[in-house]
Amino acid sequence: MSFIKIGVSLFAVSFLSASPTHTIYVQKCASCHGVNGDMKAMGTSKAIKEMPVEEIEKALISYASGERKALPFVKSIKETFMKNHTKEELHEVATYIHGLK
Repeated sequence: MSFIKIGVSLFAVSFLSASPTHTIYVQKCASCHGVNGDMKAMGTSKAIKEMPVEEIEKALISYASGERKALPFVKSIKETFMKNHTKEELHEVATYIHGLK
């Protein structure tokens, strides 16, 4: 029983200590781009962790605006992200992605 309590406590501590930027990435990006940003989303994009911060920001903005062509659901994901997050958050997430190992 105490083993379970320890496991639950460790999970709670690790969850609470996650940065807001990490949480945004895990919730909004990791399912397509991978936990480490090394997956090609939809099998076609390049690995985002290899991209410079400015390129990540520009790509997200251009997908959301429609400047860059994408499948409708991909465009919708990017539009929603841009509507729900500030430019500062976008920059923080791009910086986080660039630093993934």
